[in-house]
Amino acid sequence: MKTQGLLDVIKEINNLKTKKIIKDYAIGGGIAKSYYLEPQFTYDLDLFILIDSMDDFHNVYDHFRREKCKIENVFITIKGVPVQFLPSFIHPLIQEAIKNSKKIYVDKIRTKVLTVEYLIATLLISFRQKDKYTIVQLLPSANMDLLKRVLKQFTNKEYPILERFKEITEKK
Repeated sequence: MKTQGLLDVIKEINNLKTKKIIKDYAIGGGIAKSYYLEPQFTYDLDLFILIDSMDDFHNVYDHFRREKCKIENVFITIKGVPVQFLPSFIHPLIQEAIKNSKKIYVDKIRTKVLTVEYLIATLLISFRQKDKYTIVQLLPSANMDLLKRVLKQFTNKEYPILERFKEITEKK
């Protein structure tokens, strides 16, 4: 992903916040991983957005339809960058992850990125093979007490993230 495309998307997302289409957001996924580890190519930008309802989520899509952005499957292509929006109402962890995200600047543009601990927790929700590998890479940078508190707080039957974490760390 080109840096200019990412900067353009961050500006657009900050604009969504200014217009009150979303309350807040934080960068997750591969871009967040690249913030903490050595940068790697990633196809898309995962944005965790703080909104209250499915109607609010539809408002995000409606905004980008009016802007003539390409919408395909779960991706909205903004300034040439495929963006996947993950709304906070799908899991309480996402809301907390956004609220506790790290404020950063990318080329003098303010944005937010998930902290290592919440990034790991979100990767434990998706729990793909590449996520397991990334979690192992991120662990040395994590505050283990905070991470364990987060995992205990948000584990449930549908997403047994604490058990998944133990599965990964016991293999190390």
